[in-house]
Amino acid sequence: MPTSPLPRPLRSDPFRRDTALSLTTPAKLRGPGYRRLLRGVHIAATEPLDHGTMILGARAALGSDTVVCGRSAAWCWGARQADADDPVEMAVPTPRRVRSRPQVAMRSATFGPDDVWRRNGFGRVTSPVRTMIDLARLEPLDVAVPLIDALLRLSRVSAEEVRTAAVEHRGARGVRRVPHVLALCDAGAESPRESTLRLTLVLAGLPRPVTQYVVRDATGRFVARVDLAWPHLRVALEYDGAHHDSPDRIRRDRARLNALRRCGWTVLVVDRAQLRRPAEVVALVRDVLAGPFPSAL
Repeated sequence: MPTSPLPRPLRSDPFRRDTALSLTTPAKLRGPGYRRLLRGVHIAATEPLDHGTMILGARAALGSDTVVCGRSAAWCWGARQADADDPVEMAVPTPRRVRSRPQVAMRSATFGPDDVWRRNGFGRVTSPVRTMIDLARLEPLDVAVPLIDALLRLSRVSAEEVRTAAVEHRGARGVRRVPHVLALCDAGAESPRESTLRLTLVLAGLPRPVTQYVVRDATGRFVARVDLAWPHLRVALEYDGAHHDSPDRIRRDRARLNALRRCGWTVLVVDRAQLRRPAEVVALVRDVLAGPFPSAL
């Protein structure tokens, strides 16, 4: 027997249980047509499940006056480095307090007039600038830097604007960290792992590389744009993600590598497995930078 279609209001976004029970029965809500997201919040089983879905579920559970913040706010602004099983981060204005619950991390916060914006279907979200300030002051470097790199690129807000805005939050927990964290960030990074790779090298004391450097030959013709570069040494470092694994991409990468070598560049490549062994990556890059060019460092 064919399954009857779900009621139209229950087919897409997360919904509260009390809303659903005005349209369907408890037995059907427990059935295969629906998935429980949070206590008292469900979604159609056919809908994709990601961190954005969980944000919408938290919004349905907590109401419109809460504010999406932290990593979840970064997700709303396009820096999608959180998974469906990562807790949704939400805030309420001080002095109000709301207890955290499974899958939702709550905090109380003081918001200025420009700190909270509205974002598409996500409702109230900390602005890109406030989100970067919160990430810089509250998250460890390996979490904060890749997220802020992405937000700087996506929002086109400068690190200096964020640094200036942080002054208004003087006295907030961790705010003294903000200038240090921002100094490690770079809007040129095009993926979280590129950010992680650069951060690993810089924290190890290696010279800071230039991001997305354009290499040209002797005639000025474009050769390649490399992830990380030390132009004065003609050394490039590339991160190879999963999208480099296809045969066509491998062929193009080899041709590109040969073109760079013809221009006198030394090119190192780091993949996902190598990035999990940061000490080895640091040693490799340090040897290449220091070996052939001792006078340039």
